[in-house]
Amino acid sequence: MISTLLMAASVAAAPKGLADAELITWAPKAAEVSTLLPFFTRAGQGSVMVSPASWRESVHPVLEFDVTRPESIAAVGIAVNEGLSLSVRGPISVGCHGVSDGPVFEAACRKRLERFGTVFKAEAGGVTTLGARDGLNRVQAAVLLKGREACAVSASGQTVEKLLPEVLKQLGKPLSGPHLKAAAELPATQYFVFPERPAAANAPFKGWATLALSSKADTLTVDAKSKGAPVSQLQGAGASPFAALAVPGVATLKLRLSKEQLPGLFDQLFPSFPGGRTLTPAAKELAPHLTGNVAIVFSRVKVTSGLRSPVARFFAARMVVLAEASDPKAAQALVDAIDPKALAFKEGTLSAGLAGSVVMLSNDGDAKDAVVAALATSAGSQKHGAELDVDPKALAKALAAVPLLEIVQSPELSGVLIAATELGPLLQLTNRVRGWLDSTSATTQRAQLTWTLDADRSAPDAGR
Repeated sequence: MISTLLMAASVAAAPKGLADAELITWAPKAAEVSTLLPFFTRAGQGSVMVSPASWRESVHPVLEFDVTRPESIAAVGIAVNEGLSLSVRGPISVGCHGVSDGPVFEAACRKRLERFGTVFKAEAGGVTTLGARDGLNRVQAAVLLKGREACAVSASGQTVEKLLPEVLKQLGKPLSGPHLKAAAELPATQYFVFPERPAAANAPFKGWATLALSSKADTLTVDAKSKGAPVSQLQGAGASPFAALAVPGVATLKLRLSKEQLPGLFDQLFPSFPGGRTLTPAAKELAPHLTGNVAIVFSRVKVTSGLRSPVARFFAARMVVLAEASDPKAAQALVDAIDPKALAFKEGTLSAGLAGSVVMLSNDGDAKDAVVAALATSAGSQKHGAELDVDPKALAKALAAVPLLEIVQSPELSGVLIAATELGPLLQLTNRVRGWLDSTSATTQRAQLTWTLDADRSAPDAGR
């Protein structure tokens, strides 16, 4: 009986909208979006992209209100203690929600619909339709109201008249699917849901993903569940020589991979390295002698020979790749068989070796020495299949270390300029970024990211 009631409650709380949406944003209680405001207000001082001013009035196809202020939501007749969803498919946007005050809501809709053309009202089958026709007799926006529920639709200037029957079918009918079942498993304030859709054969992602956002004071937590993400199978929690590895630098990624995944992973990873023709076959021979415990330490960015070639860009990102060997003697023999000359380039040199039972590949001597010193105290139990720890100040410094002239002359680095401009000031405001990922089955994943702002620092100028 209790389980039946809980299931009914979760279905009732599900969002409404387009059944074949590409993206659904959903707040189970519209009023609770305001709890995200403290974090995003401070974060927005460092990044215009995440500032509440960039998104708080863009959550409805027809009406404009501040979703971070319950009184602004209530002022247009929308129920603040019920769900608010926006589903998107191409240019089509459908927003569904409860209505607390019918006359106020209708008046607010009429006022906004006037910008699209001549407002009309029709009633049939208990459903009120408010719409606007332009000079070409096109319905560019409309609102369907049934009892205390409403759905509004617009399509970026295209007519929505033929869409109204589809939206009407969804009015009062909660959406369903594994992506929404995942939302019920991840209690949060705001959700971003990517339903599974037909994809091209070469698409990198074939599945669904659900992101659940919540915040408390200066920390934002993003919980996620997905199916079909292009990630390797992980072993989950367990012993690892890298569990407590802490080295100064930009980021550390610790992995507990399934041994069966290693050959395929090496096939993807090492061909992109300088000396890939030498490293790839050596790595595949080494794979049977590894446990699956792997770590990657991104130490810093140091540009010495420009960034116009892939090799130069590789050596500018100073890093160490580590893997635990189950048979150190066999691993040592395979490493010794690698010709050092095949790993030496004018831009830098790769070094391969062992430290105890850990195989190491590095393009920076100082970073390697720091990792070796830290390995002695790093053994322990890793809690998740993958763990990421980012030092935001070091990442901001790494982004700033890329010369603007190199970015201008290398189109491949355009993303670095965007990241440095948009994320750099936010990273300076940030205390720590941590995340983890687990494989819950062969095809599904569970993850979490926490972004904690530095409460003691004043906000740098974001360039506004």
